[in-house]
Amino acid sequence: MTAISSLALLVFASALFLPLLPGASAKTPEQVFTEERGSIVSIDMLNARGELAVQGSGVALGADQVITTCDVARQAESARVGWAGRIFKAKPAPSQTHLNLCRLRVAGMHAPSLALGGAEKLRVGQPVNAIGLPHARLGGRLKGNRNEERRNGRDRICPMCDGSKVTGLQEEHRRDPILAEGVVAVMRPYAGSRYMRISAPLLPGFSGGGLFDEQGQLVGILSPQRVEGESLAFVLPSDWLDSLPKMTQAPRPMDPKSADPGHGLVWLNQTLALEKKADWRRLLKLSQQETGRDPSNAAAWFNVGIASCNLKQYSQAVNAYREAIRHHAGYADAWHKLGMAYAHLKDYENASQAYEDAVRLDPDNGEAWYDLGNTYHHLKKYAHTIHAYRHALRIDPKNFRAWYNWE
Repeated sequence: MTAISSLALLVFASALFLPLLPGASAKTPEQVFTEERGSIVSIDMLNARGELAVQGSGVALGADQVITTCDVARQAESARVGWAGRIFKAKPAPSQTHLNLCRLRVAGMHAPSLALGGAEKLRVGQPVNAIGLPHARLGGRLKGNRNEERRNGRDRICPMCDGSKVTGLQEEHRRDPILAEGVVAVMRPYAGSRYMRISAPLLPGFSGGGLFDEQGQLVGILSPQRVEGESLAFVLPSDWLDSLPKMTQAPRPMDPKSADPGHGLVWLNQTLALEKKADWRRLLKLSQQETGRDPSNAAAWFNVGIASCNLKQYSQAVNAYREAIRHHAGYADAWHKLGMAYAHLKDYENASQAYEDAVRLDPDNGEAWYDLGNTYHHLKKYAHTIHAYRHALRIDPKNFRAWYNWE
């Protein structure tokens, strides 16, 4: 038996005796949907003549208030909210339009409080559950897949809320919440939290709905957008709800342009769309332009690193990731990617140090532990290799690369 295979067998055997990771037990998507669907409300925006103009979704946050996207709330003169079989009139309340978060005051709607989670605890690949109410003419339960296809019950590509027309809406048709399953596809630091794109397929009308984790906690507000010719499911993190002005403050008139800052979410959405398309040269150019405009933008530097790595410009990627970390020291993903860039350069000492910082900041990142184990193996630190692979297996027992890793 070779030394490598003996090491792999030892890691695998030791991993079998590791305790399970602590944490709350995960609920099934059906359980999350059953428990949380009562917090999702329908929103009908009406024009000056009282006619239905736009339909969206919202999340009831306790008594008398609903959160939705400004994409929905700014579209008409007045609003009505459907909850628990009743219809309520709604008025604008203090909002954060630069974050695309708008709040409605709904007198007489006494919805129960909702458990809030945090986007900081999410990671790429983690299952999530999107709940929203499709337009009155649509319906059906949706389920995502690894290829991030957007299909409805008829196996046709679904348009998303913000890129679709809303003509011909049927007011008399009842709107019921439906579930869309998916995973966190990508995350970026923004405005004190982590903005994300998910793989879940969303129907028109989902904008303003809720994203829930496997414990049924609200982790975001659905904000689907059409970018680069494609409909993408973005999510406003629930952490931003803490930044909303108090309900006692007088609401300011909604400026249709204020929810679309030139160098805010619109820029971020475009970069995430380019990343999904693997258009690395355009992503690099756009991100470098942003670092020139705002050298402290950690997400822009991170994008430069991603694009550079994919263009095999590894030294440039190292510099970009280090800049991202300089402006956001707790950026665990940047530390992980920095280690990968160093590994491409075969600088395993610096790679191991970067990976060590990545797992220190995010101990549950199984891929970072696995990459750290590989780097230790290159450095012939076999005891450290076993330790890192054990952690990788503890987090993901199916990651057999961690013990069967030789060519």
